[in-house]
Amino acid sequence: MVAEVFIISITLLSLVYFLTLQILEKALDKINIPADKETDSQKDTVTVIVCARNEQKNLTDLFRCLESQDTENILLEFIIVNDRSEDNTAQLIKDQCRKDERFKAIHIQDRQAGFAPKKRAIDAAVKQASGELLLLTDADGRPKKDWIKAMVRYFRNGADMVIGYAPYTADSRSKMIHKIMALEYFSIAMIAASTTVMGYPVTSVGTNFAYRKKVYQQVGGFGRFKSYISGDDDLFLTIVREKHTYDIQYAADAGSHVFNDPPKSFSQFVNQRLRFASKGLDYPFKVTLGLSLYVIFNLLLLLALTAGIFQSREVLITLLFVLLLKSVFEYKYVRKAARKLSDSRFTNYYFATAILHLPYVLFFGILGQFKFFKWAENKTEHGVLKKKEPA
Repeated sequence: MVAEVFIISITLLSLVYFLTLQILEKALDKINIPADKETDSQKDTVTVIVCARNEQKNLTDLFRCLESQDTENILLEFIIVNDRSEDNTAQLIKDQCRKDERFKAIHIQDRQAGFAPKKRAIDAAVKQASGELLLLTDADGRPKKDWIKAMVRYFRNGADMVIGYAPYTADSRSKMIHKIMALEYFSIAMIAASTTVMGYPVTSVGTNFAYRKKVYQQVGGFGRFKSYISGDDDLFLTIVREKHTYDIQYAADAGSHVFNDPPKSFSQFVNQRLRFASKGLDYPFKVTLGLSLYVIFNLLLLLALTAGIFQSREVLITLLFVLLLKSVFEYKYVRKAARKLSDSRFTNYYFATAILHLPYVLFFGILGQFKFFKWAENKTEHGVLKKKEPA
C-alpha cells in the first residue's frame, strides 16, 4: 500500500513538474532583443544607484567599469550611497566624486527602525536622483561597457522595469565549486527570463535591475516590505508586478550582463542562499504554492529513495526512471536558456550539479523560512526588522 502511494504521488507530481519545465522552456522562444531606436533631441536621463557598506576592496574596479560606459545620447549620473561603512569606503567615494562630476555621494550614518538598511539607502538615492531611468547594481558588480546603453534600449522599447542577468565571474580556470555555483546561479536567471516573457516574472537580482523613477514613486517605494532585510529586488518586483499596469521586460543580450563574484566561502554561500529563500512565504499565494509544491516534490523523491532502498524495489525503479526524465527535461531547458542568455560557460556541469540539487532544495527551501542568516551587518539577524515599540 505504501509503495503504491509513493508511485502514484511521484508520477503525478513528476508529470506536473515536467509539464512546467516544457512551458518554461517554450517561453524562451519569445525572448526578443529590441533594436536600438533613434531618439530625438531629448536624451534619456539615467541615474545609476550603488549602495556600499565596507566595500573598499570592490569600489575601485566598479568605478572603472562605470567610467568606461558607452553613454551616447544619455544624460548620466552615478549616486553612490555609503551606508555606515567602517573602512575606507567613504574616502574612496569622496575621491571619485572629486575626480568625476557625474558621481554624487550620499552618506548614511545610522539605522532607522522599521526600514531595512539597503532599502533605506536605495530610497535615499531615488529621492535625489535626477534621472528618469534608475539602474541598480552592487559594489561588487562589474557591468560590461554597453550595460547602460543596453538597458536603456529596453526602456525605449516601452519597458517600465527591466530585469537583468548578473552572472558569476567564474571561468575555465575557476575551482569546480565556483563553476557549479555559477550554473546554480544561472538557474535563477533562466526562471526569471521565462516567467518574465510569460507576463508574470517571479524573481530578479539587485546586481542588475532597473525601473523608471515614476514607477517607484507611484507604487510607494518598498511599501509593506520596507522592513524586510532582504528583497530590495524580488519583493519590489512583486509590488510592481501585482499592480498589473507596468511593462516588465527581461534583458537577455550579452551587452546587458553585470558580472559579480561568487561567494568567497561556504559560509557566505549558505547565508546568501538562506537570505534568498527567506521570502518564500511572503510572495503572493500562487508563487508560494508553486515553491511549496517544488519543495514537496523533492522531499517526496528523497523519501522514495529511502523507501526504495530499504523496502520496495518497485518504488526504487520508479524513482530512477523519474530522475532520468527529470535530468533530460532540466538539461534541455538549461541548454536552451544558455543560448538565449548568451552564457553557455558551464552547461556541461549540469549533471554534477544535479546530484546536489535534491538536498540543496530541501535544505534552503525549508530552513530559509526560519529567516536567520548572516548578512552585510556580519551578524545573524531575523529577516524582518521590527519597529521599535514606543516607550
